[in-house]
Amino acid sequence: MKIMHAALLYDENGKSLGEKYGSYRKVTVNSSLVTINGMQYYKLSDRDAYIKATNISGRGRVLKRNAYVYATSKRRADYTVLRKGTTITTYGGSYKFKNGKRYKRYYRVAGATATNKRYVKVVNFK
Repeated sequence: MKIMHAALLYDENGKSLGEKYGSYRKVTVNSSLVTINGMQYYKLSDRDAYIKATNISGRGRVLKRNAYVYATSKRRADYTVLRKGTTITTYGGSYKFKNGKRYKRYYRVAGATATNKRYVKVVNFK
């Protein structure tokens, strides 16, 4: 599977191992999810470490308003409009880009690749 959001590695108690895997890295994980302290994790098959499931398989979020897809904090990826009420898969936590004097947060969304970044603003989700 491919990691879609930079991910920390955790032990079986949910504590960080201090290691980080970058985005778009392919890893081999066990197909079943493991619950540790109420959070879902995938176990790496080649070592005794865990990655949060939202960094790999994502989470479906419903748009509360129409939204654009961005490639950077200022440039739209394309001119399509994501319509209110649709469910979009987001990966990991939000990113913070610097937009002049204001900071806005974005989620990485499905369809992103290493060369084709895709983000939607957090304020567009419920």
